Amino acid sequence: MSGMSTHPPPWLDSGSDLRQRYLANLAALYRRDQELAAVVDALPFARLPRLEAAQDGQATVRVRADDGREIHVHSRYRPREEAERLVAQLGDASSPTFFVSGLGLGYHVQEFERQHDRPVLIVAEDDLALLKATLALHDLSGPIREGRLIFLTDTDNNVLHRKLSACNADLMLGLQLVVLPHTGRYHAAFHARMRRLLTDFVAFARMQLLTLFKTARITFKNIAFNLGSYLEHPGIDVLRDRARGFPAVIVAAGPSLARNIDQLAALRQRAVIIAVQTVLKLLQALGITPHFVTSLDFHEISAEFFRGLDDLRDCILVAEPKATWHVLDRFGGRKHVLHHRFHDLLLQEHAPPRGTLKPGTTVAHLAFYLAQHLGCDPIIFVGQDLAFSEGMFYMPGSPIERIWQPELNRFQTIEMKQWERIVRNRPILRQVRDICGRATYADEMLFTYAEQFKNDFAAAPQRIIQATEGGVPLPGAQTMTLRQAAEQYATRLLPADLLAVPVAADARPLLRGACAALEQRLAELRQIRAIAHETGQLLERLEKLVERPAEFNRLLARVDELRTLICRHEQMYRLILEVSATAELRRYTADRSIGTPQRETPEVARRRLRRDREFVASFLDACECVEQVLPVALERVRERMR
Repeated sequence: MSGMSTHPPPWLDSGSDLRQRYLANLAALYRRDQELAAVVDALPFARLPRLEAAQDGQATVRVRADDGREIHVHSRYRPREEAERLVAQLGDASSPTFFVSGLGLGYHVQEFERQHDRPVLIVAEDDLALLKATLALHDLSGPIREGRLIFLTDTDNNVLHRKLSACNADLMLGLQLVVLPHTGRYHAAFHARMRRLLTDFVAFARMQLLTLFKTARITFKNIAFNLGSYLEHPGIDVLRDRARGFPAVIVAAGPSLARNIDQLAALRQRAVIIAVQTVLKLLQALGITPHFVTSLDFHEISAEFFRGLDDLRDCILVAEPKATWHVLDRFGGRKHVLHHRFHDLLLQEHAPPRGTLKPGTTVAHLAFYLAQHLGCDPIIFVGQDLAFSEGMFYMPGSPIERIWQPELNRFQTIEMKQWERIVRNRPILRQVRDICGRATYADEMLFTYAEQFKNDFAAAPQRIIQATEGGVPLPGAQTMTLRQAAEQYATRLLPADLLAVPVAADARPLLRGACAALEQRLAELRQIRAIAHETGQLLERLEKLVERPAEFNRLLARVDELRTLICRHEQMYRLILEVSATAELRRYTADRSIGTPQRETPEVARRRLRRDREFVASFLDACECVEQVLPVALERVRERMR
């Protein structure tokens, strides 16, 4: 080609700059992504592409496109200038997080680093030869080492979730999609698939974070109010492997449950029945008592699922401690309350050793983790639609239909009421295909639940069976009817003492320790609150003294003293931060906005001080919340000792 020369780069020259850059990048990659680093390292240098010199002297490269033709992944004339223009067109970003579809030889990555302040770059590229060449051409060790440059090289959804989980906050603040031109012709299916997976992950991550922010305080309140139940009943450890080798049937509340609910009574002697709290009343009304019921919902309306159920001696409640305290107070049978990090922060040296399960996104997820903990295999799902099967939001015969009864007539049928409940979620609806290939609807929340199940099933050693006979298909689960699953796997009677556990020890010493711990936390809280209040006042004064260094530094010395004082109460400080889930995000957002300026100007100093004042204000607000909860929690524990 005119103006262009082709030559093999000195990949194998141990003294070359290319080799040294490669080794520095590889060392950083080994620290961040050992599996990918090993694969890249094992790729022979002889398989790397032959570079061509563009008119400006930079390297470019040709690849064979999906249609068999050769194309360049960069400009044949000025590849660096091409990357500079593309990145400049994106403009400034308050949160510089980018998904880059295609790597090429890495010029765009270099330009993102040059034009943006500490950008987060998620790069999709399945051509490992191009990736290895890029690691030799450019020094990217800094962003790789800091976790700001992440490579996605295959369409494994579980790997994507694992690699991007640390980026949730950045994704929450905004994401720009950048598609390199050649990816429409080179490995186009991979890049299209990666863009879909990323879109789904962003929806999942944002839902997770929003849930955390919305529920942080009620979660703390419920855990504090549930301390008595947590201490009086045995932990989850006593149930480990108690049902090893026996099947479990997880009963969820999807519309399709109506197809096989009548089979559950006969299965109780041959399979461990684990019901979500939503269906407990319905099962009881049909004379079916599950072995377990799971609860984790924080809202007190969940207590309605247990109202009027007096005889639950043969049913065991497994609850996350964030479940509303109304449920644990009302449930009269045996309980196992899971461990939470708040227990250690509240009780500290008085915290008993207790186990936990993986946190559940829904009660059905918690039921699945319980079945795994029990050692059950296979794990069979019924009623787990994760979609509005056949235009229904609720299972036919659900209690909601009795509430609708006065509104029903020939112009307003039950089917219409079901559909109205679905379209109420119109802004977050998405069309999906059910297990029969038919079009149906789900919403963003159901989608995130399905994503979690996909990840769980992929990592599960147990056989998973989807006997729902409705809803969306779940990768990793075998599809069959409940009758087929029962005939094949539920062939032995459960031992009568399968779930029996030793009688719990006297809980009064634990309750007394909890009272002492809560009294100490209240004393620490008052000290921390006073420190934070003084810090907030000092920060306000400092903002007015930015251009008066002598006075500024005198006040700043007192702020440093207060910081030292608050470190003496590290665990209580951490607890308050968790209650104020948004405080850390606001500070992180402000830091991303401020960036790393070239010099510390008065305006930059003021912005940092405003950031700190907002953080202290959120922290004090959380202190007030904790101060309202702890005395009530203390009194509830004391009542159990009377």
